[in-house]
Amino acid sequence: LLDRVRTSLSAQYDVLQEQGRGGMATVFRARDRKHDRLVAIKVLHPELAQAVGSERFLREVRITARLNHPHILPLLDSGSTDGLLYYVMPFVEGESLRHRLERDRRLPADEGLRLLREVADALAAAHAAGIVHRDIKPENILLQQGHALVADFGIARSQHGTSAGGLTSTGVAIGTPAYMSPEQALGGGGDDPRTDLYALGCTAFEMLTGEPPFAAPNAMASLNRKLTEPPPALSPRPSGLGSGAAAAIRKAMAREAGDRFESVQAFVAALDADRAAPAGAVSSLGRRVALAGAVVVVLAGAAWVALRPRGGSEPAPASASRPLASTMAVLPFENLSRDTAVAFIAEGLADELVTSLSQVPGLRVASRTSTAALQRRGLDLKEVAARLDVETVLEGSVRVSGDRVRVSTRLVKVADGYSIWSRSYDRSSTDVLRIQEEIAGAIAAALQGSENGGAAAGALSSGTTDPEAYQLYLQARALRQRQTAQQLVTAVQLFKAAIERDPGFARAWAGLAEASAVQGWYDFRPPRDAFPEAMAAADSALRLDPRNASAESTKAYAALYYEWNLPKAEQAFRRALEFDPNSAIAHQWYANYLSVAQRWDEAEREFDVALRLEPTAPVRHAVAIWVQHFRGDDTRALATFQRVVQLDSTYALTFQWGAKPLLATGRVAEAVAALEWAVTLSKRGASFVADLAAAKARQGDTAAARRLLDEVLSDPVVPAYEVAKVYLALGDKATAMQWLRRAFDARTHSMVFLRIDRQLEALRGDSAFEALVKQVGL
Repeated sequence: LLDRVRTSLSAQYDVLQEQGRGGMATVFRARDRKHDRLVAIKVLHPELAQAVGSERFLREVRITARLNHPHILPLLDSGSTDGLLYYVMPFVEGESLRHRLERDRRLPADEGLRLLREVADALAAAHAAGIVHRDIKPENILLQQGHALVADFGIARSQHGTSAGGLTSTGVAIGTPAYMSPEQALGGGGDDPRTDLYALGCTAFEMLTGEPPFAAPNAMASLNRKLTEPPPALSPRPSGLGSGAAAAIRKAMAREAGDRFESVQAFVAALDADRAAPAGAVSSLGRRVALAGAVVVVLAGAAWVALRPRGGSEPAPASASRPLASTMAVLPFENLSRDTAVAFIAEGLADELVTSLSQVPGLRVASRTSTAALQRRGLDLKEVAARLDVETVLEGSVRVSGDRVRVSTRLVKVADGYSIWSRSYDRSSTDVLRIQEEIAGAIAAALQGSENGGAAAGALSSGTTDPEAYQLYLQARALRQRQTAQQLVTAVQLFKAAIERDPGFARAWAGLAEASAVQGWYDFRPPRDAFPEAMAAADSALRLDPRNASAESTKAYAALYYEWNLPKAEQAFRRALEFDPNSAIAHQWYANYLSVAQRWDEAEREFDVALRLEPTAPVRHAVAIWVQHFRGDDTRALATFQRVVQLDSTYALTFQWGAKPLLATGRVAEAVAALEWAVTLSKRGASFVADLAAAKARQGDTAAARRLLDEVLSDPVVPAYEVAKVYLALGDKATAMQWLRRAFDARTHSMVFLRIDRQLEALRGDSAFEALVKQVGL
């Protein structure tokens, strides 16, 4: 990109070096030849530039170029060249607020409030001119000689702009997920000044506490928190920050725009209420702000106050004899240790309890991914319970110090607010296995008053008596969930190490089976290596535990994608769901099978179940795109694509699958843009690059298609099925068929899609192709 920018802008600028890179653009340091001055040139990522369009971009830049304010970094120039959209700003010798926070973590209250007022003053001037910034965040606040300069008005828009909802034609939300308001992330409200107020509140929270207010592992999880949780309080309140200012910042982050301040000026007035009030008193405005904040706290956080432990470790008398409800959630245990390397203990303990409790007949347990986004302090448990549709919640924390581990747990019946029990365990860090078993035993004891009690005691066993095997297993499970190529390799190694320590550890065998199968599906390992290992490990798990749902699901998965035995796959999927009706992954995999069998209505019902069980997992949302596309309903598929991107614009498969209906409806340029972004997100995964090559061929750029194809063919595990589609897009049916036969010989999982893959339409009716379909057994 640097070479491309240098060439494209050489007539006016000497582009010196890349200065920084973000999710939307790259900044270059350059010298303006005409005026002999240093400038910063911000270039939108090419795929985003194509989606935004030069006409709209330049129109909005012309509007914002009229801004003139001491706390706004001016726009000097803008343009479109060689498919690149860019704008030029003065180069600021200093640092951004982000750099300052990375160094100091948080700012003193007096300095933070002063900078906040300066940014608010800049936004007030922009709003008065009818312009909304839409991307306020620490990266876009520059610090020059101690004062704030708001930068990056290049993606701002008029309050009366004509583009719909702040979304590009491919569904890419303009803005930064951690700071954008709920209405902006969902495709509306981009022209409302209160969108900037929300982002400013989030920035203020991070600037004064050192943590973003809705932090989460990914954009979808962050949005889920914004949509389901009240704005967090600044607790403990930073030293020097008045209660009125703290309440004002919280109100600025209100979920509904109508619950925020009417303007940034009103926000600043509320910030200043404490400063203006006499010592020991609160002004009338400050009282109103504090009261408004208190109302938010009472309405949205009363349950948390009611549910806090009442001290001690004994059950509350009023609930001691009450049986556990039939639905529950295990919140991810919070890692309170400074050492992130031991986070797997916190993650694994909660994950194991979810797996164990799911086996108890009559008990429905919310899935791990559904609760993962809710791992934060100060949660409103009633809201969590309503979101997950559960009656009981288990929460906990883990702290490791030296060779000691302390685990604190609390089981709460949400309806009446009483703890069924709360307990802490302080043991050697090698004793995690015993702690897990003791927690399981306590839960089983709580169930003794119900019909589930007897089943619980057996189901909650960890499955091993070897503490070291258990720790290896917990580490492997944590890595398995992350699903990158290297992490899956390490997960497989750790599962095998756990099995070596304890060959009778059924859950470790089941984990090895699932991780190996996923390696085969993603082409991280040749299918003929990965799937047989997966099937053998699943058989070992089932010999040790005949009702192991995970192992049975993996057997079904391998029967579908490796053996291509559809009747065997359906039987195994049905058994897995009988063993664990709460397994979202089993429901999704079964829906995949139903799609291959072209039982579309049943498939969509199963996907709906999987999504209800894991509402925050990107794959549960995104997989519906290709099902609707394969079914021939591209209108719905595109609508689903738009919705999923709004929830999480960082999940590569969303863009890979979303390109399919775009290509089918003739929107080739948008499909190329989506696939370029997918390739970037996947770190140039071979199947993603192959799909981009096919789209480039459809676009008529055969030179680019062949360059990309060469890249794919150099991969250690060549995705033969996708290579066949590249050759088909290039018009070479004979070579396409050769690669499909290679895919057949390699037992590539995608062969089960031969009958429904619409990118293979040109081969329908070809005798060799139809013979291959029959060989697969479709």
